[in-house]
Amino acid sequence: MPTESEVKLQRYNTIEREADEWGRIIGVRRLKPSEQSKIAGMTGDLTGTDEIINQETGEVTKFPHNVKHFLAAAVCEVDSLPIPFPRNRGELDAILDRLDNEGLAAATKALVRIVDSQSLPSNPLDEAKNLPGTPSSA
Repeated sequence: MPTESEVKLQRYNTIEREADEWGRIIGVRRLKPSEQSKIAGMTGDLTGTDEIINQETGEVTKFPHNVKHFLAAAVCEVDSLPIPFPRNRGELDAILDRLDNEGLAAATKALVRIVDSQSLPSNPLDEAKNLPGTPSSA
């Protein structure tokens, strides 16, 4: 059975790939909490949200203005060439510009697959009760 640190390492090192409309293969990985904080700090000037209205249901979805930057930061490779995590806003913007809308769409699809495949159990306490070696109350 893998240890907690092995599970976390796998969680943040798993790369999912998706081809964009230009034929580029975009690879993404889940951002660590510290990386998420760094991107939030780099994009502090991008406040507010955009709204998208589903024409069929009328449902309104709000997206933070910096969501594209988080997607760009999750990109770790393009056509098998590594993309290092950005160290500053200039590097982050350069990744965003390189991806353009087509690369961002592919990165979004790949990141959604990662999040869906690594979702937590719906009731972690019930899951824990079923683990071997878990004491039960008598």
